Amino acid sequence: MNDRRTERPEGWLSRSHKQGRPWFRRTRLGYLRWRTRLDARPHTARVYRATIGALGALIIVVGLVLVPLPGPGWLIVLTGVAIIASEFQFARRLLRFAQARLRAWTRWVATSHWTVGASLGLVTCACVVGAVWLVLLLLGLPDWVPAAWVPEWTGLS
Repeated sequence: MNDRRTERPEGWLSRSHKQGRPWFRRTRLGYLRWRTRLDARPHTARVYRATIGALGALIIVVGLVLVPLPGPGWLIVLTGVAIIASEFQFARRLLRFAQARLRAWTRWVATSHWTVGASLGLVTCACVVGAVWLVLLLLGLPDWVPAAWVPEWTGLS
């Protein structure tokens, strides 16, 4: 009995798959069975890991391109790292490090004076406005924006 337990994937007989709603338990057990079948075929497992690595790397690159623009650039980068972390140990360590830094940063902002949070909000707003201004400066204003609405000092008219 003990030998059979070591052959099964981690979490197969743990209590975590016995908790939660029935649909979640069925889904988790189905996933674990699928991973067991996948890991039984070395070539398929390598192709799967390579595919996950390439997909995660692509999402990280897209996120890094979006970092200076307004939007969730860093969230997309961390999503790509999380995808890679599902298969690679180095990415798991990187993800844990990033999560710990994010928790420490959030705790620091929450415990500091309210002016720190307000200043961070103003700096973030200024960065977003600057990025939008640069994009509009490079691409030009859309035709549907009336020229009378745009002040001369912006250089966009």
